[in-house]
Amino acid sequence: MEVDFSRLPAGNASWFALIDHARTLGDLSEVDWFELKGTLPLAAKSERKRSAVTLARPILGLANRMPDAAAKHLGGYGVVLVGLDGQAPAGAERVVGAERVDGAVLHDALQPYLGDDGPKWDYMFIDHPTGLVMAVIVDPPQWGDRIHACRKEYSDVDGNLTVRDGDVFIRVPGKTRPATSHDLANLERRRDRSPSRGAEISVEYEEKFDRVDSASVIDLLSIDIEQKAKELLKPLSTRSQNALPYSFQLDAMLGRQDERTPDQFRQAVEEWRDEALAGCRSVATEFFRHELARGKLAIRNESEQYLVAVRMQVHFPPGVLVLMASDTEYCDHGGGFKPFTLLPDPPAKWGSLSPYDFGRFAAANFGRLTAATPVAIPIGFDIEESDAGMILTWDVGDLRPKSREVAGELLAVVTDDHTDTIVAQWRVTARGVNHVFEGEVRLECAQQHGEHLTWSRPGRDND
Repeated sequence: MEVDFSRLPAGNASWFALIDHARTLGDLSEVDWFELKGTLPLAAKSERKRSAVTLARPILGLANRMPDAAAKHLGGYGVVLVGLDGQAPAGAERVVGAERVDGAVLHDALQPYLGDDGPKWDYMFIDHPTGLVMAVIVDPPQWGDRIHACRKEYSDVDGNLTVRDGDVFIRVPGKTRPATSHDLANLERRRDRSPSRGAEISVEYEEKFDRVDSASVIDLLSIDIEQKAKELLKPLSTRSQNALPYSFQLDAMLGRQDERTPDQFRQAVEEWRDEALAGCRSVATEFFRHELARGKLAIRNESEQYLVAVRMQVHFPPGVLVLMASDTEYCDHGGGFKPFTLLPDPPAKWGSLSPYDFGRFAAANFGRLTAATPVAIPIGFDIEESDAGMILTWDVGDLRPKSREVAGELLAVVTDDHTDTIVAQWRVTARGVNHVFEGEVRLECAQQHGEHLTWSRPGRDND
């Protein structure tokens, strides 16, 4: 099988082909993305440090390559094959075998020299027909990566292998060597060419979300609508004219009578009731917007970069309702929330000559909660609903270095779900920055575990 040098081997056959390539060429196969090491004793504690340093050097060197050059082979990955002696004479078997060491032992041996925030690497064992080989795989270098330096000093007894804390190694064809001033300049250029231009963004929500029992609001509305319909239809069951109010009797004596037949009036009331019941959920949404909007989004530029035309999108999971206080059809005149102002006008009472019936139900409210006063709709702030949940978009504008911007829009974040934490995903872009900042913002529930907000008329037990 021929070796595919364009990507990292996948499966035994591909790894066998790469190993056979190294067996054939020996040291000549070593390039800037590929290095061979013989048997490295890692199991024995007395020899582990020397073996770890021997392996740490090429890992650091492979991590300190330039991304554009590294991307030409193995998809940018670097590989060290342990258990393969490239200096064995021609005709001799070059696979000398690797120790099958535990992953925790390998990690603990290497990390003091690589650092916890050093190069990302992994390993695997390949049971080649000629012996065991360990492949150490180093992730592709990226623009913006830091310069990876050795984190610990080591020197063997005879001084043949020495590293100092802060040493920088690079990988060139055939060997790993200390970096020159030119190499360091290239690595600084790699660091400075970060797609994010060194910017760092954080996003937060300044309040908690509410876990609500929306059914309690809808049920409350439904009861009032049914009661209103019954009151409107009640005069039809009274046949005596004397049972009507005096004003209705006076209108009848003056010839100003209701032109609707009882059947027409009954049909109008039933149609109004059905239409009003169908609008209960949208009224409940307006109620949540009116009463629970109190949180604001904030974005922080943690870096020294000046960011232009910043735009944020926050994706909330399904089942979460996100409402802008300003995006409302409700006209707030103070006091408690008056749901019937958002429902269709009921028919005029039987016998009345007024075109509509406002009455006491128009002033009915849900009681003693403090209202959130809507503000003008901010420019560049929008919420849309998708199959994957609600998406909030905020055109932030420019962000100065080390600055924090708070949205001018109050939000209500509510859900009926039995959850104590909402995790929303955010994405931020800026003009001239070839990078998408991503992260998550976690919202905690304002209610105790298992509790939901419920509502009823003022004066009832569960108000």
